[in-house]
Amino acid sequence: MRIICIFKIVCAIISIILNCILTLLILKKSPPKLGAYKYLMIYIALFEGYYSIWDLITEPIVHSYKAAFVVLRDFNGSVFDREISFILICVYCGLFGFSLAIFGVHFIYRYGAVNKTFMDKFLPGNQVYILFLIPMWYFTWWGVLCYIYFHFSPRTDAYMEETIESHFALSINDSSYICVYYQPTGEDGKPHPDPKIFFAIGCMWYMVISSMFCVFYFGIRCYSQISNTISQTSTTSTSLKNLQSQLFNALVVQTIIPLVLMYIPIGILFFFPMVIWELPFTTSFVGYTIALYPAIDPLPNMIIIRFYRQAIIDFFLKILGRKKNANQFNSINLVEVAPIS
Repeated sequence: MRIICIFKIVCAIISIILNCILTLLILKKSPPKLGAYKYLMIYIALFEGYYSIWDLITEPIVHSYKAAFVVLRDFNGSVFDREISFILICVYCGLFGFSLAIFGVHFIYRYGAVNKTFMDKFLPGNQVYILFLIPMWYFTWWGVLCYIYFHFSPRTDAYMEETIESHFALSINDSSYICVYYQPTGEDGKPHPDPKIFFAIGCMWYMVISSMFCVFYFGIRCYSQISNTISQTSTTSTSLKNLQSQLFNALVVQTIIPLVLMYIPIGILFFFPMVIWELPFTTSFVGYTIALYPAIDPLPNMIIIRFYRQAIIDFFLKILGRKKNANQFNSINLVEVAPIS
């Protein structure tokens, strides 16, 4: 318990600092041709900072046991009682749905940035800002599902009491949680699937899969578009071709982070209790990966995008009291990406 709390506090502090820095860089150092992408980046950075703050407030713990998993909060000594703590957890879970939608929205926009026909057809003019509303819908949908279908009850208390006390030295009466209890034990002593739970988790699977689809589908199409652009511009300068190729490298980085820290952990958490498959390891690692994500996600933009990277280099040059000379850093072996308009 203590280790994960310290880890989350450190991650939250790093996330808040880095996302604040990234927001300032976007506001102060972005070129005009970034267009609406500038606002999408600010939107993402502010959300990730807020997500980290909410994680600190909620202090969620993820745990699975046989046919169920919980996201719980120790409210002992807190100003929030058990019911309010439950609402805090629902909001926290809703924010996870928000983050999934942001991944998809990000890649849809990135593809539109390299394929003007797609952008003009589906998101012309100010309609591009519809993308900003999709995460709000996922947030609401996910949070409401948790509130309606996953509320703690005397039945879930009895089922989870022993495992929560043994793993976290926490009384069930001092914990508030959402509980996804796939197959409750019936009067015959056998597990029986709960249709309502499977319906709710099916909606969540849809949100996860739709997010993954957008990331990989539009990521692949973006790569294909970039490759075609390179092959059709044989007379174009080598530097332009290089920048176009490196755009795909940036997409790979931005795909790997959510894949490793979000999609795979949540897939494990959802699937194994569904089939009552007891894992040989604790699923509390999901809490670690979700807390780590907003702490490292700002780094690719801060390092990859030349305008922001150079601003950071200049800042440290001033701190070190050295003469600024941007040219001496041109040979640094860092990925450089052309602005997205």
